[in-house]
Amino acid sequence: MRCSDITSSNIVLGAFRRTLRVVFVIALVGTFPGGASAIPNYAAEYLLIGTGPQSTAVAAHSSNWELGRNSATGPWFTTETLPGNALPVATGIGGNGDTAITHSNGSFDFSNMDVWGDSGVDCAGTTGNCDSGHSDTDYNGNPMSNSNGIQGGVDLSGLTAQLAEVATDIPALPADINLDFNDGKWSTDLVITLALGLTVIDIDTHGNDLLLEENNLLFDGPSGAFAIVRVPDEANFTVTQSNIIVGNGGIGLGNVLFYSDRPDSDQHFNFNNTILNGVAFWDLSEQGSTHLSNAYGCTQLVGSKLDLNDVRLNSCATAVPEPSTALLLGLGFGLVGMGARRHSLD
Repeated sequence: MRCSDITSSNIVLGAFRRTLRVVFVIALVGTFPGGASAIPNYAAEYLLIGTGPQSTAVAAHSSNWELGRNSATGPWFTTETLPGNALPVATGIGGNGDTAITHSNGSFDFSNMDVWGDSGVDCAGTTGNCDSGHSDTDYNGNPMSNSNGIQGGVDLSGLTAQLAEVATDIPALPADINLDFNDGKWSTDLVITLALGLTVIDIDTHGNDLLLEENNLLFDGPSGAFAIVRVPDEANFTVTQSNIIVGNGGIGLGNVLFYSDRPDSDQHFNFNNTILNGVAFWDLSEQGSTHLSNAYGCTQLVGSKLDLNDVRLNSCATAVPEPSTALLLGLGFGLVGMGARRHSLD
């Protein structure tokens, strides 16, 4: 299906249901009915995954305020009002604000942060190489240090292999629909109602960057509905005073993934004054960056360079496609990454 020149604020994809060719696996090792083993979803353990080396930039830079906790009752910045059918943003300590630095020469730099999680920062390299700074930063209520919230020499090979497999598999998936934006501008509030199973959505911007400005983009559907939205190689995605969220119709937090692998060093995802709730953003390019300024909600960010300022974020880790498991089972199963944690939000 091709949706050209969006004229409706509501797209219903019920007619495009299909069986999952990829399976969304649980975040912990286990078994599926019939005795088949689940593939560990290593990525589900982290809110931030920085994949780049220091030679390109600090893999994960964050200043001001909270990872794994949201103490605000609403946005402190100007953005669009959330629609009535949006799932409310949870507040409180999610305890899921962990960061992975997967490159042996990668590093992080935190300042004025409160981090709440299970491990804090896991580094593939040594602590000395990985820690570029953690000034005025606490981990689980105490000052972050090499003995509290920073681990070097962590085996992240499973996570690295998983990301490499996803980088091969997602571009190869056939698209179900195409959203066409002649000038690259997303100029209306849009509700995309997903059917059961996986929907792969391609975006065509005709060579322009993709801009979402002063609008809401809402995904809804049943609990077994998933979406992968592929941003074209020629487009950076900029979001300003807008929100990308899930609805209250049953769809899981973490069931929508935006994907980019644009082969350059631009800001592939750039968010300013935005609520992100239940949607993950993965940039699996080698040098691209993701930037957030004034962001609030529940998301997951993967990229070579992550730059966050003035954020309050819990983790809504995506459920990652694993084709080999799909071939074994022919079915899709999902478990929200945040739900796998034994922490509760208010």
